[in-house]
Amino acid sequence: DGTPDYLDPSNELLDVVDDDVSTSEDTPLDIDILANDTDIPADGTLTFTDPSNGTLVVDDGGTPDDISDDTVTYTPNDGFYGTDSFEYTICDSFGNCDTATVTITVEESISKKIEVNQMVTPNGDGKNDFLFIRGTENIRYSKLRIFNRWGVAVYEGENYNNQNNVFDGRSRGRSTFNVEKYLPAGIYYYIFDYTTLDGEHFVDSEYIYIDR
Repeated sequence: DGTPDYLDPSNELLDVVDDDVSTSEDTPLDIDILANDTDIPADGTLTFTDPSNGTLVVDDGGTPDDISDDTVTYTPNDGFYGTDSFEYTICDSFGNCDTATVTITVEESISKKIEVNQMVTPNGDGKNDFLFIRGTENIRYSKLRIFNRWGVAVYEGENYNNQNNVFDGRSRGRSTFNVEKYLPAGIYYYIFDYTTLDGEHFVDSEYIYIDR
């Protein structure tokens, strides 16, 4: 019609929109960054900034000359959890450009939210009166076993909950000690076998100390 393409109102300007996505620690995430963008030119250019705590790999969808079907895979750095981000910029053949930010929330691994305290002081002062295990709300099933220095089980219990099912320094296992009697001060060894809510299985083992 004689109107230059870049002035033709029928040629809409591209519009890219920020994205918010999430993944778990050490878990790659495929992101369709263009899903909420409009008027993406097939023959445009697509560039990225680097995320601070991960890497990006671009998938051109098998069409290297068409950016409209491109996606990216974000992989967080080993052990990283928190918030990361990167920007992408799209430009059309007329020099019109737009930039958006992709914000990624990397959730801490459930297994790292679970931690066994290593001190028990059953003296009634309200501090460390029982063995506290952080993150039991993230556990579907658990079994805790505690042994003395001779390898004798002094406590065995399932589905530990930090409430009415706890190890408070008393013997509750097949041992030479009387059941329900407080154990002597010293070093003990535990094996904590558990399955998280998302089905992952872990076995944690370490020493604990009972102080009277």
